[in-house]
Amino acid sequence: MKEGVNSADVYVLARELQVLVGGRFDKAYHAEDWLSFRFGVPGGGGKREVYVQPGRWLALREMAERPETPTGFAGAIRKALDNGRVTAVEQRGFDRLLTIRVERDGTHDLILEMFGKGNVVLVREGVIVAVLYPQEFRDRTLQPGEPYAPPPGGIDPRTLDAQGFVRALRASKESVVKTLAAKMNLGGLYSEEVCLRAGIEKSTKGKDTGESALASVFAGWTELRAALDHPVPALVMRDQIPVEVTPIALRQHAALQRREFPTLSEALVAFLEAAAAAPKPDPHVEKLRIRLEQQRETLETARRDEVRLGMLADLVYAHYADFEQLLRTVLEGGEPAGQFVGPIDRRKKTVTITVGDAAEFVLDYRRTVDENAQTLYDGRKEARSKAEKVVAAMRDTEAEIANAVKAVEKAAKKARDRPKATKAFWFEAYRWMLSSEGFLVIGGRDAKTNDAVVKKHLKEGDRYAHADIHGAPSCVIKEGSKAGEATLREACAFALCHSKAWAAGLASGSAYWVLPEQVSKQAESGEYLARGAFMVRGKRNHVQDIPLRLAVGEIQLEGHRKVMGAPESAVTASSRVAVVAPAEGERKDIARTLARAFQVPVEEIQRILPPGASRVVESRGLGPDE
Repeated sequence: MKEGVNSADVYVLARELQVLVGGRFDKAYHAEDWLSFRFGVPGGGGKREVYVQPGRWLALREMAERPETPTGFAGAIRKALDNGRVTAVEQRGFDRLLTIRVERDGTHDLILEMFGKGNVVLVREGVIVAVLYPQEFRDRTLQPGEPYAPPPGGIDPRTLDAQGFVRALRASKESVVKTLAAKMNLGGLYSEEVCLRAGIEKSTKGKDTGESALASVFAGWTELRAALDHPVPALVMRDQIPVEVTPIALRQHAALQRREFPTLSEALVAFLEAAAAAPKPDPHVEKLRIRLEQQRETLETARRDEVRLGMLADLVYAHYADFEQLLRTVLEGGEPAGQFVGPIDRRKKTVTITVGDAAEFVLDYRRTVDENAQTLYDGRKEARSKAEKVVAAMRDTEAEIANAVKAVEKAAKKARDRPKATKAFWFEAYRWMLSSEGFLVIGGRDAKTNDAVVKKHLKEGDRYAHADIHGAPSCVIKEGSKAGEATLREACAFALCHSKAWAAGLASGSAYWVLPEQVSKQAESGEYLARGAFMVRGKRNHVQDIPLRLAVGEIQLEGHRKVMGAPESAVTASSRVAVVAPAEGERKDIARTLARAFQVPVEEIQRILPPGASRVVESRGLGPDE
């Protein structure tokens, strides 16, 4: 799966961005993980945006939504470049570094660093004005006021002729593919493509590779370079799922589907949109699939080695006399002639034999022809054994993938089947109910919310309710001055049900309601009020013989389905109701039962139940199992 742009992408994008040259800088936007720079295009071309995820993505992309308020970094870019004229868009060498040059009160370079973690740097006359991520490295510092120094660049393969290219490969101690990827900036994808087109094993080391083989590598790069100058961008898909974006067709993708686009930017945008819409792969399954892919590559290498070593052993035996003479000559210090004889290593006691354009093998000139041939046959045997072990390991990995996929699918099904939470309202931070007359009642859940209910929400025109028992919540009837007797009685019942009377298993109790001005945090002289406690002065309006029963039922609130716990009279209009009373046992058991019945998360039921165990004493509309 493609994870960001590479040097070849930047090479093609740099030419696509030439449309900005002659235009004017308009705006800079900075969101959480991306930036965009908008320019007015010359010749009536309208506006174009350069979208950047530093270190990952770069494209011409019009953003549907942009932050309204600029960050400090975006503001600095706007201030420095406002209406400045774009004079150049350039890639540095063949690196993942792009510069947009803007003239405004001097020369400004907007530098997009697309390597590593990435960065965006604004430079004026060689000095850093603003930097997205201030950093300090061993060889350079990215801080405002410091001179801008680009990172040490690799070799630009576009500047090398055949001899220079081969010389660079020969000088490297790494494999050909690693040298191309790191030292010549081709990256993994294009380095493997070059090796594929050259017909050589990518793990071959440049210093051990023949001239003709290295010449084939240069020819493969030349072919790619020519294609990049005439790009045909495409989204590359496996089973209709986008996995890569390339500016040219690659042989390694021959078995995959291609969807072509007019520009690389459009192909990249399509890839990003598809990736955003696709479900995120499970990391464990992806790790196993990467392991399986590596095992497949190892198996292919082992099978190729098995065939190659067997053929070379047969070749040695087929030309027994010739090889016997060659080994004797080298052993005696001579230099055998012949176009197939390669370097002689006197330290390692070996002579290299080249067969065809790329196939090479080494003989130990101290040993006989039979012994050298047997070494090749032993290598074939080891390769065959390795292939068998890899096949067994692949079976184990495939079984792991199957089990992991089943586990992911099971978890996904469980998540799909899990009830969805209903819409949350502000008052759900407290205990709450709607009375039969439509008045909102809220109560504290603990000492902190008890304080909040009174201090923040008890206003003139409201009413205050509390149970006649220590450890009850403070309850506020919003606009209670307009409420009738039914609401005031229901609020008292609500306060009692959520008090310690429920956990104590009482059958009934009493509560009262008062005016807001009767409730105070000021204790009597010499007394102290704990957090969440209040002093009530004056006459209390008591409600006696309230049964401890709470109805859990469905209601409609502002067009949304909610499950509410309230006195029975408040939910008479609900067609699905469970009436609960105090009981012994675990509170969570009844919560699970009611959560299944009302198809909501169990946490939602737990928040509306009283503080203690409950049992269902009546129900309607919930089915025979509830």
